[in-house]
Amino acid sequence: MQASVQTRNDGSVDLQLDVEAAQAVFASVLFASRFHERIALLATALRCEVQLPIRRGVTTCQ
Repeated sequence: MQASVQTRNDGSVDLQLDVEAAQAVFASVLFASRFHERIALLATALRCEVQLPIRRGVTTCQ
C-alpha cells in the first residue's frame, strides 16, 4: 500500500494512492459516513464519482 499526500498553498490537498490505499480510504469514508452527517455527504460524492449504487437514503448523482 502506497500513498502520497501533498498540500498546496490554496488549501487543497493532492492525494496519490495505489489501488489498495484507495480502497482502504474509500471503505473508511463509507464506514464513518454512518456516524456523521457531513461525512455522509462526502460518501455520497464518492459513490457518484465511481458510480457505485447507494444503499441507504434517497440520493441522486448529477
